[in-house]
Amino acid sequence: MSKVKVCLRHISELFLYEYYCLGDDEYEISGDDTLTEHKSRAKELLAAADYANSQQEWISANLDNPVDMESILGIILCCKQLGDVDGEYKYTTESYNYCCTRAELAAYYRNLGWYYLEKYKPEVASACYMYSNYFEESQQAAAELEFLEKAIGKKVTKKDLKQIQKILDDNDIPTQANPVTLALLYRAAQEASEAGDSQQALDCYRMVFDLTADEEIGRIISEMES
Repeated sequence: MSKVKVCLRHISELFLYEYYCLGDDEYEISGDDTLTEHKSRAKELLAAADYANSQQEWISANLDNPVDMESILGIILCCKQLGDVDGEYKYTTESYNYCCTRAELAAYYRNLGWYYLEKYKPEVASACYMYSNYFEESQQAAAELEFLEKAIGKKVTKKDLKQIQKILDDNDIPTQANPVTLALLYRAAQEASEAGDSQQALDCYRMVFDLTADEEIGRIISEMES
């Protein structure tokens, strides 16, 4: 049986890939960095507003590394430009499992906001945009909220955190990082540390801390940095 060839370069990617993507297949890690080539070409095409071909390059990158968030976000951006609402939603919901930083979670909620805006659900869309700002404030979220206000002809009512979370809960939208992903990153950190790769261990602990602000993880990071 032939093995799936993937371009994984970090222990965190290995853990995410084996849990979320592998199934019953066997895989081998490619010796060539095909991922960077596809991503570079995708960015060139994106800059030229060739969204269809850019998306194909992003998809090729995603096939090489299914857990790479930059590739997934590239696909999502092209879906928006091409008006592919269902495709945008598919990749956005899949991206949740691979959000390893607050910035990536913020992008996840912004992308959900775009979807619900396209589906004429302004309350859910505005909740997603506002919630994204709790993870990382962005001009994009602010611009989308402004566009939303123009579309519905009225100001978006400000909501506190509990009100926003209730709207998300009512629409089956998670309100925190995937706990399975956090557990995988923590285990990856431990395994990297045991293997003597302190840099990759530190990377993983930092991702967990970024998403949780856990004091114990913060202490481990401080000890490793000193």
